[in-house]
Amino acid sequence: MPDNMDAQGGTLVTPEDAGKGAPGVVARWIAELDLSDKVEKNWRERAKDVQERYRDEKSQNERRYSSSNRYNILYSNIQTICPALYNQSPTPDVRRRYRDADPIGKEISEVLERALSFTMDDCDFDRYMRLAIKDQQICGRGVTRVRYDPVFSEESDEMGDPYDDLKSEEVKFQHVNWADFRHGPGRTWEEVEWVAFSHLMTRDDLRDKFGDKIGDEVELDYTPIGMEDKDGDVVADTFKRATVWEIWCSRQKEVIFISKSVKERPLKTDPDPLQLRGFFPTPRPLYSTENTDSLVPVEPFRFYRDQANELDNITRRISGIIAACKVRGIYDSTITEMSNLMDSGENMMIPAQDVLPLMQSGGLDKAVWMWPIEKIAGVLNELYNQREQIKKTIYEITGIADIMRGSTASSETLGAQQLKVQFGTMRLDDMGREVQRYARGLVRLAAEIISEHFSPDSLAMMTDIKLPSPEERMMAQQQAQMLAQQQQPVPIQLEEILQKPTWEECMQVLRDDKQRSYRVDIETDSTIAGDQAMDQKSVTELLSGISTFISNAGPAVAAGYLPLDAAKSLLMSAVRRFRMGREVEDALDMIGEDGDDSGAAGDGQEIQAQQMEQQAAAQAEQMKMQAEQAKIQMEQQNSATKAQEAQQKAQIEQDKMQIDAKVQQASLMIQEQEIGLKERDMALREFEAQKPEPDLGMKIQADMQMAREKMEFEAGEADKQRQVDLAKAIMAEFNGPEVNMTSPEDALARASEIMARINEVVSATRDVGGMPLAETTVMVMDDDDEDFIEPVLQ
Repeated sequence: MPDNMDAQGGTLVTPEDAGKGAPGVVARWIAELDLSDKVEKNWRERAKDVQERYRDEKSQNERRYSSSNRYNILYSNIQTICPALYNQSPTPDVRRRYRDADPIGKEISEVLERALSFTMDDCDFDRYMRLAIKDQQICGRGVTRVRYDPVFSEESDEMGDPYDDLKSEEVKFQHVNWADFRHGPGRTWEEVEWVAFSHLMTRDDLRDKFGDKIGDEVELDYTPIGMEDKDGDVVADTFKRATVWEIWCSRQKEVIFISKSVKERPLKTDPDPLQLRGFFPTPRPLYSTENTDSLVPVEPFRFYRDQANELDNITRRISGIIAACKVRGIYDSTITEMSNLMDSGENMMIPAQDVLPLMQSGGLDKAVWMWPIEKIAGVLNELYNQREQIKKTIYEITGIADIMRGSTASSETLGAQQLKVQFGTMRLDDMGREVQRYARGLVRLAAEIISEHFSPDSLAMMTDIKLPSPEERMMAQQQAQMLAQQQQPVPIQLEEILQKPTWEECMQVLRDDKQRSYRVDIETDSTIAGDQAMDQKSVTELLSGISTFISNAGPAVAAGYLPLDAAKSLLMSAVRRFRMGREVEDALDMIGEDGDDSGAAGDGQEIQAQQMEQQAAAQAEQMKMQAEQAKIQMEQQNSATKAQEAQQKAQIEQDKMQIDAKVQQASLMIQEQEIGLKERDMALREFEAQKPEPDLGMKIQADMQMAREKMEFEAGEADKQRQVDLAKAIMAEFNGPEVNMTSPEDALARASEIMARINEVVSATRDVGGMPLAETTVMVMDDDDEDFIEPVLQ
């Protein structure tokens, strides 16, 4: 049955056809896993056999272990190819996608590059890459996944409520064994909609992951394969384990955990835990052979399995022939000393008892007939030659040049050896690029997890990058404005704070997939170490070429024949080919940006004019800033003045209300006194009406007393009326349109003065009989008010 059998002709139309509810979900995914096992069944059997052959273990499917004479060419090739594809850990190279001035993009690049460097060193990225390449070369497919591992601790807030406090967070890489990985149907990786990872869990692991209730329902059904004792019984592990499948479905954007022993419901369902653009926690697997018809892996050993078996057969034959190549022969039985001679040691002489037969036979060499091995040795030599030919055929199939294996002839020239190296590297270049693509994919996944989930505090601690906070930026701006007003230079530390973005600005770009992808490019350097001598020669030639280019292009740039940007572009195109790092490229890109370093003798006046224009622009900007500040200060003063005037006006209104209240109070008191006098007059008249008729003298005396009291009463009433009229006149004079007071202070003083006079008048009114009217009138008069009060008294 071919490996790429049709797996597209399914029996279900929609996922709901597998069943409704949670049992239907489990049934659907069990069917998916069984289908994936069926599609890759033959490959898994071959991969297991190849792995056993690489480990030189006894296989149940082959008879090559019937004898001990084998030639493990597979192990030799794997140990040769793997270092040729990957022999050094890649270095993350994060930089701005475009060379425009982008402070935020520059800081983000630095943050991600440092975070990735620490993560790759801390998690031993090199080891996981080697394991994936080993699986690729042995079994045909290598898989590595990326995990986000935050560490929380339970804390309590001020109210005593518990909460999870983030203590640390990190990105981890995890190797996935070739037998523990499944994926959905598809001819290319872009068509795959789900991937699955197998986990072996103990009962404690199940309870910690899914809870005690669900963890106890899972059956510990795992049985190790290939671990049998002498009686054929399976040898179990120390702890029983259960097989749990972790399924990542890109269509539903969720992670589902199932066990085939629990068909009622999934063990757990998580909605998109990592928020990755490609959803899957692994890049496209590392395939040894890839085509557009099927994703079933092809183990590389399949292409030279027949030659490897033939190599084992020739090795066994060589071993048999070598065993047959022994010193054998026959001798004359009449010479009894011959057997003793064959068994004697070195430097020993055997005495002859009877020399006559030996002499008659023509000597000792005539009495012995040796077994001929010349033809056997010839066959053995031919077998050796044939084995070398088979090895060369295998090397041609695998693409291993003999120069890579260190076998070369001393008579070969340097050109011949270099041609062999080029031939071998050409055959391995495609696999080398695939390995580099896989490493870059893992690094980009790690960078995406760091950008999406890491907090600013974790990034600052991991990268040791100091970025200002919004408060620090605002304080720096205020200090810069004050220094500009005082015409003092801004310190370098203050300029750095103003030029650097804040953590909030950087995190805003990091959290956005599109902005991060548009502004930052994440790459890795080569995973293949070059020859040190060739690298030194290349760097020397590059530096010499740069020096020559600057010497030749400098005069042309100074004279204006060659634009500076064009010269920089030519120089950068050469430097980028050597990937000398962001520091070198940034330093070369800054050529000509500083006006002091870009001057030339012929352009001195132009540079001076540019400097003068820059100074004039700076002065104009400074004057503009000063004008803006003066305007702001004037507006602040106007606002303060208006507020003060409003406050004074409110005070005047309040004083006016108090004066009105005092006048009203005086009027009420006068009215009360008038009512009292009227009551007294009525009582007096009533008394006179009731008393007996007096004599004439007493009547005349009573009339005179009555007249005096009436005059006093009328005088008091007149005095009261004049005081009321005087208060009203004072109020009219104060509120009249002829009074013009421009200053609020004068108005307040005038109001206070009038208030004091009215208080005196009211106090005097309470005791009219004890103070003459003239004195009461004088209390509210002064030299300035004499003309005003005189008409009132008249």
